[in-house]
Amino acid sequence: MRNTRSAALKTALLLVGLALTATVAAAQQQLSGANAVAQSPVKETLAYSRGIIRGTPPTSNGGASSQGPFRPSYYIYLVIKKGTSISLTGICVHNKSYTATLKKVESPVLVEHDQSVPTGEKDTLVRKTSDDVYQLEIGQEKGDCSDQRKSELEVRNEVVVCLKSGHSVWYGTVEKIKPLHPLSAM
Repeated sequence: MRNTRSAALKTALLLVGLALTATVAAAQQQLSGANAVAQSPVKETLAYSRGIIRGTPPTSNGGASSQGPFRPSYYIYLVIKKGTSISLTGICVHNKSYTATLKKVESPVLVEHDQSVPTGEKDTLVRKTSDDVYQLEIGQEKGDCSDQRKSELEVRNEVVVCLKSGHSVWYGTVEKIKPLHPLSAM
């Protein structure tokens, strides 16, 4: 319980710090006389999940099967203005914070439609683009994304990615994660 509260507090402080950084950067632009409004380098954020169908039914005497809980696999991609340097500062999926890394990938991004029974049919996750495409490789869950005062972004979106580019903070959001054909488990 104490670790959960500590992780939630750390995440909340991180989000407050990011918001403060963005506010300071905006104020500095106004003070320097910059009339141009900076445009987000995030052109598109795409999120997919592949669930797992359990293949082992409960035992005939009503006992539990050997199944454990399966977390879906997430496939999250960012399309970023070509040549823009970015760094990942945080990611929330279903209001849970995860460790993650950014990996630059080539477009288009295609995956097998049915990984259980390969048919050669592919799903296009990211279409061909001249912009830079990054895959977020999701790691371990760190806890809740914020305290009881959830930000509007977290309330309205299933995925919120926080990025830093230069002195600016940018967000990539996905309102609803698109499900892919599920994977069968034994």
